[in-house]
Amino acid sequence: MFYLLRFPVLVAGLVFMTLTGCDQQISSSSPEKVKEAETLSPEKEKEVKTLMTQGNQNVASGNYESAIEAFDQVLAIDKNHVQALTQRGVARSRSEDYSGALADYNRALAVDSEAYEVYYNRGIVQARLEDHESAIEDFTKAIERKPDFAPAIGNRGFAHAELENYIAAIEDLETAAELFKESGNKRTSYRLRRAAHYIQP
Repeated sequence: MFYLLRFPVLVAGLVFMTLTGCDQQISSSSPEKVKEAETLSPEKEKEVKTLMTQGNQNVASGNYESAIEAFDQVLAIDKNHVQALTQRGVARSRSEDYSGALADYNRALAVDSEAYEVYYNRGIVQARLEDHESAIEDFTKAIERKPDFAPAIGNRGFAHAELENYIAAIEDLETAAELFKESGNKRTSYRLRRAAHYIQP
């Protein structure tokens, strides 16, 4: 059972936070970390930038088929483009093509193993597939690379709860709640604290 069904007090935006933040949280690591397959000409770089913009806009508007087509074109130019792999993974995940999404996230991590947001996105897919142990592993890898990444901490808490690891679940949920509070997101903080109370063993 997916987290929202098991723990109804959780705000829906938490679980999908990275998936919906196409221009912010979902973007891959900074450009200096991306390993390019080849040096692109200025014309090709411009084309890639245009296609990425189109793809991201289509993801944001829910036009996933067109988004995937745009990212396909980017990857035809640069097969190791981490952002294109990541965003295509998002589009595939939101189209419920979870195997395709996992394949894209795996490829992205093969290029940039420090991309914390890709681990997080892969963890979300693992959770959707009810593979909570793998979800915990991915959320943990995201947290190791970004210790204050509240969505990963919160979702790891729910994965722990699914496995009845209640002490670890409560610790993660309360930690995430505090981080959200510090960032000014009091509503999510409150709901996470309620969730922690809800799953008290």
